[in-house]
Amino acid sequence: MSSSAARRLKAEDRREQILAAAAALFVERGFEAVGMADVATALQTSRPTVYAYFASTEEMLGALLDDRLQDLPARLEPLLTDESELSFGRLFLALLEERELLLLLGSGGGPLFRERRRRFLAAIESRLELRELQRRRMGPGREQPLLISLVLDLLSSAAYEQVTAGGADPETRAQVLERFILGGVAAVAGHGSSGQDAGISVS
Repeated sequence: MSSSAARRLKAEDRREQILAAAAALFVERGFEAVGMADVATALQTSRPTVYAYFASTEEMLGALLDDRLQDLPARLEPLLTDESELSFGRLFLALLEERELLLLLGSGGGPLFRERRRRFLAAIESRLELRELQRRRMGPGREQPLLISLVLDLLSSAAYEQVTAGGADPETRAQVLERFILGGVAAVAGHGSSGQDAGISVS
């Protein structure tokens, strides 16, 4: 390996170390409570070293979220394109596998977070619109976008609550969410509120 290649590899490794330290701090303290000096201290290095790679903590956060959101559709693809009928409970359990992403998205507010949260939901929403809504007959066409939005907000909020507060067994929560969502979808679609026409029992 040439000396220039070695330097590039070292730089890439250092960048990843900085991002890993920043991610841990954002999750632990909240984004707004973390400064460049905190990241440098966590790495036992100087602030100029950190600034050599990132101009701000906002840039670090953007890189972290972009990296994870870029691969999210591929990670969810097997669940959302499987020939068997999609289970919202299974989708909830899949979201629990995105623990760090959920925690990062919940670590602060502002336009950056809103945009990345929108992208997070859009990565799931586009596939639900393409494949699953017609099969489930989620109400009149004009109501489908609102229903999708409500379902995804519920699933992502429940997943965030699970990874931060724990509580109910994840499998139990997944089953309850499945019954709750399908019962609500059936009611909006005009099939009654019991969920029987959605192929499940809510008893």
